[in-house]
Amino acid sequence: MTYQIKYEPYIIGSKAKPTTTRKIRRRSPETWISGPDPVEHDKYYAWQKHRAQARYRKEDYNLSWEDFRTLWPNDMFVQRGRKPDDYCMIRLDNSEPWALGNVEVVTRLYHLSTQKERLK
Repeated sequence: MTYQIKYEPYIIGSKAKPTTTRKIRRRSPETWISGPDPVEHDKYYAWQKHRAQARYRKEDYNLSWEDFRTLWPNDMFVQRGRKPDDYCMIRLDNSEPWALGNVEVVTRLYHLSTQKERLK
């Protein structure tokens, strides 16, 4: 299975239409914080989005980039999604912050089946 990079920028001069009207620089994997691996690159941006959404909801977020990488091995990360057998990250105790001891990567089917019990 080939991995389709999700956060690939529009490359100037390509025939694909941009999603925005502004021009974006060419992709330079050697300058990425996460390194040249496209899965790690997507994982880094997923961590940034996850952290930003938690802060927007005014939830404490104590997961560093390294913690996020250990929680999400590449084989599980590429299987994230909205299908029952896809993976998602949940908090074990919703009153506690997003932290390494309070989060777990589970299937969505498990998450949805135990959601009512955890919210009590």
